[in-house]
Amino acid sequence: MTAVSGWYYPAGSSRREPAKLHGAGGAVSVRVAGEQREPLLPAARVQVSDRLGNTTRFLTFPSGAKFETDDNAAIDALLPNAAVAILHGLESHWRTIALSLVMVAAMVFGVVRYGIPVLAERVAFALPYSINQEIDRGVWAVLDEQFFRPSRLQTETRERLTARFQASASRLAPDTPVRIVFRDAGHSIGPNALALPSGTIVFTDQLVALAETDEELLGIFVHELGHVVGRHGLRRGLQVSALTLVAVSVLGDLSAVSSLVGSLPLVLTELGYSRTFEREADAYAIRSLEREDVSREHFAAILNRLEQQTCPETNSTCEAAEWQGYLSTHPLTDQRVARIRGGE
Repeated sequence: MTAVSGWYYPAGSSRREPAKLHGAGGAVSVRVAGEQREPLLPAARVQVSDRLGNTTRFLTFPSGAKFETDDNAAIDALLPNAAVAILHGLESHWRTIALSLVMVAAMVFGVVRYGIPVLAERVAFALPYSINQEIDRGVWAVLDEQFFRPSRLQTETRERLTARFQASASRLAPDTPVRIVFRDAGHSIGPNALALPSGTIVFTDQLVALAETDEELLGIFVHELGHVVGRHGLRRGLQVSALTLVAVSVLGDLSAVSSLVGSLPLVLTELGYSRTFEREADAYAIRSLEREDVSREHFAAILNRLEQQTCPETNSTCEAAEWQGYLSTHPLTDQRVARIRGGE
């Protein structure tokens, strides 16, 4: 008969006593100070906790009493039919551990790279317009307080551009409410344009001053309109706020979307959109300019001017100033211009 040292816990009690687990012929019993506390029982009637490394094992008897021991090898030898846990087998082989780490990394990459963007798109288009308006109010309050000052443009200039943009929007996206706002951002983000989720499109005075024609600004406008129609701002915010995305998708808690207010200002002014969103917005702009009978060259021209103004070759302080321009949230201007001119 084999004996294994350990501790005995009577049923319903946390008091433990030194004990011995005795086993023979596929049956086990427990004795405390020579006194039998658990009768000889077939091992199949005793519940044995899985082995994981060298952690403590527990044997639970039909009476509810437990036997605890650190002698895992003895338990495995005494009760060979008490299958060693899969996790213990895995953690005992370094190749399996390495493979597991690779699989976990691949799974995390897949979720972040593909899963979250797909869920973000579905959630963004499923949210009612009232939610977008609520997000806009919170985001706009932060932007207007921290990044903008009242516009210094002449009233005639603002009214002319607003009328031009609104007319195009009514033809291109009649079901999308659009609001045009002008703000001075010389102290913050410089020549820039932003699109908020519910359709507010902001032009800075500095961007208007940089444009040589209204058609150039129209190119910027339809690009930003593409972000609105594609729900890019909301989708990007959801991706950044992955926990909020999970709460909305799994729990259906639409009130949790209010936490996006904290992340969207950073997304819109510094992190910008993904390359995929930028390509989609550029493609939308190209199609829109063609419908409006406006040459896409106007759009390419202002992008080139922004590139030269933001990062001229002779400017040694370019890296410090780069974040201020419209292009800081739009990647690879040369490729974008080539795509716009080529109609891709």
